[in-house]
Amino acid sequence: MSETKHIIIIGGGPAGYVGAIRAAQLGARVTLVERSPTLGGTCLNVGCIPTKALLASAGLLREIRGAGAFGLKTGEAGFDWAAVQQRKDRVVRKATAGVGMLLKKRGVTVVNGSARLVNNTTVQVTAPDGKTAELAGDFILIATGSEPIKLPIPGADHPRVIDSTGALSLAGVPRRFLIIGGGVIGCELADAYSAFGSQVTIVELMPQLIPGEDADAVRVLQAALAKRGVEVLLEHRVTAIVEKRQDTEVCVQGKDMAERRIEVDAVMVAAGRKASLAGLGLDAAGVRTERGLIAVDGRLATSVPGICAAGDCTGGGGWLLAHVASRQAEVAVENLLGHAAAMDYAAVPRCVYTHPEIASVGSLRPPEGEAPYLTGSFPFSASGKASCQGALEGFVKVVADPATHEVRGAVIAGAGATELIAELSLAVSLKARLEDVAGAIHAHPTLHESTLEAALAALGRPVHL
Repeated sequence: MSETKHIIIIGGGPAGYVGAIRAAQLGARVTLVERSPTLGGTCLNVGCIPTKALLASAGLLREIRGAGAFGLKTGEAGFDWAAVQQRKDRVVRKATAGVGMLLKKRGVTVVNGSARLVNNTTVQVTAPDGKTAELAGDFILIATGSEPIKLPIPGADHPRVIDSTGALSLAGVPRRFLIIGGGVIGCELADAYSAFGSQVTIVELMPQLIPGEDADAVRVLQAALAKRGVEVLLEHRVTAIVEKRQDTEVCVQGKDMAERRIEVDAVMVAAGRKASLAGLGLDAAGVRTERGLIAVDGRLATSVPGICAAGDCTGGGGWLLAHVASRQAEVAVENLLGHAAAMDYAAVPRCVYTHPEIASVGSLRPPEGEAPYLTGSFPFSASGKASCQGALEGFVKVVADPATHEVRGAVIAGAGATELIAELSLAVSLKARLEDVAGAIHAHPTLHESTLEAALAALGRPVHL
C-alpha cells in the first residue's frame, strides 16, 4: 500500500496482539489499547498458560508417585503449594513480558486504558487515572475477548465461590472442592487439584463431560478421573450454595429431582464464558450484535465499514480458543489492509490438557443425509512406545469420506494427544486422503505410529491389530 494506514486495536489478548503484529508486518502503524496492566489477555494471564503450568506440576507429581512401576525408588513424593504457585506465576510473567517485547520490536504503540468507540475511525480511551483522550485511525479491530459466566444460583456470591481465575491462585489446596461445570476448564482444574490431594466433585448438567466431544474419548478421561477419586455427577444441577461457619454446603439435584447436600471447602463455577462487550459503545457506533456476540462475516468485518472484530467477542466461529482468535485477527487485519483473506473453521484443533489428554479436529460425523464416514481406530494398548511409557490409556480415531478417502476429522485420547493432533489437523486442512497418511513413513517406536495404524484400519488393512 502506498499510504501508511493506522489501525487501532482494542484488546491485547491472543487476537489483539497477534493482529497488531500482523498489521505491523504489512506496514501499518498500530496502536493497541489494553485495559489490563499486563498484555496477553485471559489466555496468558488467567487461562491457558497458568492452567497448563499447574497441570504440568500435577502431572509430574503423578509420574513421580508412579515411579515404582518403572522399577524406581523415590520415596514419598510431596509438594510445596507456594512453590507450585510461584512457578506458575513465573511462567505467566515470562509469557506476558514476551508479548510486550514482540510488540515493541515491531513498533506497536501500547496504550493502557479502557476504549470506547466514538465512530468507525475514533476511540475514546480512559486511562487508569480517569483521564480521557481520543485516538483517531483509519481502521479499528475489536478484540476484547470473553469473561466467565455467572450463574443465577442462590448463594453464588459467597466468598468461597470462585471462578476459574480465582481457582488458579488459591492460597491453599482445598480439602473438598466442588466444580460446577464439566467442560474443558472444569475437567482440567479437577485433574490438577485431585493430584494435589483435593477430594473433587464435578457437577455437570449434561449427560456427558465436555459436551460435544467424542463420547469414546470422554469415557477414557472419565475412567481416569474416577480412578483418582474424582466424583462426577452427570445430569445434575446446583440449586443453592449455603455458607456455613466452617465450610460450604452445596445443594445438588439430579434429573430424578432427588436432592443431595455436599459439604465442601471451595466451589468453582466453570459454566462457560461470554463476550466482553460492556462499555465498548457498540450501539452508539452502530456495530451489530447477535446473541451477545459481535456479528462478523467470513472476513471478520462488522456491520460498520472500517471496523473488524476477532476472537471470543465474536464467538470465534463456534470455538472460544486462543489459536482461533489469533487466526481471526490475522484475517481481519489482512482484509482491512487490502489483502484477500477468509476464515476456514474446518480444521480447528481442540485440546483438553487433562491426564490423559483429549484432542480432536474436524468433524467426526457426516453431514445429515450423507453416507457414514470410514472410521479407523488404534488403541495405545497396542502401541510399543505407549507400553514403554506406561501410557496405555486411549486411542487414535480417524474418519474419512467413504468415496474419496479424504480425512474429515480425528480424535485422540491419551498421552501426548495435544501434540499428536497436529499431523491430523494438517491432513484435514490440506484435504489429505487416508492413503496420504498411511503412505507417509512414521518413525518407530513412537506414539504417532498410532496415527498411521488408525489410517490403515480405516482402509481395512491394519498391520498391528
